[in-house]
Amino acid sequence: PYFSRNWIESQKIGITKGAYHFFLPNKSAKIQAQNFINHVTLKKGDMPPVLDVEASYGANTRTVKAGVKEWLEIIEKHYKIRPIIYTNIEFYNTKLGVDFYDYPLWIAHYKQLNQPRIARDWLFWQHSESGQIKGIKSKLDFNVFNGDSTAFNEILIK
Repeated sequence: PYFSRNWIESQKIGITKGAYHFFLPNKSAKIQAQNFINHVTLKKGDMPPVLDVEASYGANTRTVKAGVKEWLEIIEKHYKIRPIIYTNIEFYNTKLGVDFYDYPLWIAHYKQLNQPRIARDWLFWQHSESGQIKGIKSKLDFNVFNGDSTAFNEILIK
């Protein structure tokens, strides 16, 4: 409910902003992509779109892969930048795998100390879902970017 407000306010204070879509493999990928496009206007300096896909909701692996691929292709064509896939290690290995190796990966994996245990390159690593920051009462996701500030600027929309 606060997406529009947060989107505007983060831009006002100079925070790099981005948006993700929580994917439902048992629903139309085309309709989901159009919903994202209808609500998210990206411009120079924003992060690429992110597809959050973590569960199959009863869809078989072939259906999951086809839907994810369709969403990614529609979004890439519209925004003219390759989207990032956000998922966890188990889901990536069992449902996506090498078919999505060309897409940047934001991987959630909480049981490692130094880096996620995945046999491919990753862009972001969500290493905790229970982080705390002074002034915020709820627990937060903590993420690490796999690079320096120059590399981070390179992934942003030009």
